[in-house]
Amino acid sequence: MEDQFVVSILADLTNQDHGANVRQYIAEQGNAFDWNYLIRTMSAEGVSFLFFYYIEKFHLQDLLPAGVYDVLSSEYYTNLRRNMLACTVLKPVFDKFNEQQIPFIVLKGIALAELVYPGFAMRGMSDADILVKKEDVCRVDTRLSAMGYISRDSSVEQALDNPVGYLASLDYQKSDGSLPNLHIHWHPVNTSVPAFMFAGQVDPDRLWEMAIHTEVANAKARILCPEHQVIYLCEHALRINHSFDRLILIYDIFYVISSLKHEIKWDFIIEEARRFNLSKLVFLSLTVVKHYTSLTISEEIMRRLYSADLTFGEKYFLNLQFKNRRFRGSSILIYLAMNEGFIEKCRFLLRTFFPPRQILMQRQYVKNGEFRIAYYVLRFREVLSHLFRIYRRQYKS
Repeated sequence: MEDQFVVSILADLTNQDHGANVRQYIAEQGNAFDWNYLIRTMSAEGVSFLFFYYIEKFHLQDLLPAGVYDVLSSEYYTNLRRNMLACTVLKPVFDKFNEQQIPFIVLKGIALAELVYPGFAMRGMSDADILVKKEDVCRVDTRLSAMGYISRDSSVEQALDNPVGYLASLDYQKSDGSLPNLHIHWHPVNTSVPAFMFAGQVDPDRLWEMAIHTEVANAKARILCPEHQVIYLCEHALRINHSFDRLILIYDIFYVISSLKHEIKWDFIIEEARRFNLSKLVFLSLTVVKHYTSLTISEEIMRRLYSADLTFGEKYFLNLQFKNRRFRGSSILIYLAMNEGFIEKCRFLLRTFFPPRQILMQRQYVKNGEFRIAYYVLRFREVLSHLFRIYRRQYKS
């Protein structure tokens, strides 16, 4: 009951037509809920700051049980300070890149908090995702090393040798442990599960060509153009290690489209999604976002994105989503469907269970160690657990 309340109340609060009319709903339903559980749930979903923002905006504080408002307020302003500190940490990094003429694009996180969400503290961030050009990665590593950052998960030489469709990033941490960590990407598709079905068709040069110059963290930076932003967030949310497991992934897409609705060219989204072989992922993602939010996208646009019949696995995935059964690993059903034919599906599963050794080592943050067969055992258990959860959730009441 509480889980459905979170979904429903956020959909109403973020709806410009209904947001101010939820007082009666909370007044009637609120006393029946375990608010401690609700706070934990919203925090795990990444939307507690979003909820508090609208409670403040619509002056609904008096409807919350004693102490609940104080907890939410404390967490919200703690995140505001955290985001402000992140800007302080990121500015010299961005300034250094600009000084060395290293182009970069800020992905997700702080860019969305600053430029897309109505309030800067509405979105938390665990690290800063930055896209650079592959030929600049060694220079980036040198500059970051000089600033006290070290790559934690792999060396530059080894990571750059990863096959396309797998991990295409390095995780940097300041030697003094200060946050945020820097996640340096050189390709937008970044996953330990094989994405060779589309990764090779996603052309980073297209992203750079259309990227927008702006400011992030009080420094000159680039962000993805609105259309590429939508496509990227849709692909990101449906990665197997996400699978729309948190509501914040839904609201990232919701706010990009809502805040940039007068700038987004849907013809270009459709064209680029097809070019990148991501039209099905965009269609499925937008279907999920439409279900959970007040987002409206015409049926004509949805039809143009993807008009073929969905497979059993894709319908099953959507059925889980529509029943609020969102969990990591479930989008393996979509990835499996994107591999047509028995042989291709077997090839995908084999590579999922047994990716290249360097991928497993990087994912385990084994930078300088030796490969152990135990890494494949852990991987095997992880994938099986995803498949078991999909089967088990079918019978969850």
